[in-house]
Amino acid sequence: MLSQFLATELFSFFLIFCRVGSALMLLPGFGESYVSPRIRLLLAVMFAILLTPVIKNLPEMPVAVFGLVTLIVAEILTGLFLGGISRIIISATHTAGTIIALQSSLASALVQDVTQIQGQVSPIGNLLGMATIVLIFIMDLHHLMLRGLMDSYSLFLPGHFPIVEDFANYATQGLSGAFNAALKLSAPHIVVGLILFLGAGIIARLVPNIQIFFLLMAPQILISFFILMICFSSMMIWYMEYFKESLNHFIAPA
Repeated sequence: MLSQFLATELFSFFLIFCRVGSALMLLPGFGESYVSPRIRLLLAVMFAILLTPVIKNLPEMPVAVFGLVTLIVAEILTGLFLGGISRIIISATHTAGTIIALQSSLASALVQDVTQIQGQVSPIGNLLGMATIVLIFIMDLHHLMLRGLMDSYSLFLPGHFPIVEDFANYATQGLSGAFNAALKLSAPHIVVGLILFLGAGIIARLVPNIQIFFLLMAPQILISFFILMICFSSMMIWYMEYFKESLNHFIAPA
């Protein structure tokens, strides 16, 4: 009886660890490149240990190997989906930073993305991304992500293979919403950039020999930085509300 109890508990822990571990690899703040893999592994193990006595709707350990592999793959896919959706939501800051950099004539100045595993991004995108990660922990939204991961067991029942089509549709909607949020974040710079380019076009038509883009670059950078300084706090407050509302879709009602 003791061996059977231990085998059941270990199987439940391992099944929870598959979903939790795969999600923590992508969750903002936990799955960043500067977080040690050992720390992420330790967090996944600790969180799985905490959830093991709480989650009650876990399936029994299958006898066949194929059934066990199917359960593991289903849990890993669900965890990757949950972490990927949060990563799609936070990608709005990088898109907004790229748009702002384009309107500021800084699109060609690329730096290493410190909030991703690899790749390059504009400096403004890096600023918005790092500020978002800091605000997530300051506003305790990482607790909301972990709660959404726990409540996912009532939304995506373990033992049932996830519907990939629904995952793809929701990811597409998430990408659309993230791009819409990025446009809203960068709206002041888009408006001012449009006015500046319109004025530059008029001056270029009036004085064809003048190097208008060379003369416009310095004022354009200064004006863009001034707008960013004024709007930065309101931008981040609005985005954190958007981030919170997006995570609430995975929170079970109390």
